[in-house]
Amino acid sequence: MKVLYVPSKDELSLKIHRVRSRPNKQFGPFKLWWDEEGNIRALAITNYTKELEEFRKNLSVIQLKGIWKRAKITDQDIQDTRNALLRKLEEKW
Repeated sequence: MKVLYVPSKDELSLKIHRVRSRPNKQFGPFKLWWDEEGNIRALAITNYTKELEEFRKNLSVIQLKGIWKRAKITDQDIQDTRNALLRKLEEKW
């Protein structure tokens, strides 16, 4: 098993076994190689530093679907709502 970062390509890869030159599947920044039995042989992430920055930036934001599709709920929204609920509970008791 080998983890390799190539700065010139900005690509992080995890190679578990030898792979062919082309991935079996590529979706977004991810490349995936597998064998005939479905075992993962390697994984690569292109634009790694950009993807890592986006991941870290969005850790506190949850993407919603359906009628909430474009809405974003942050940690601050959750904390404000929690505080409001606690105040209401205190008033009742």
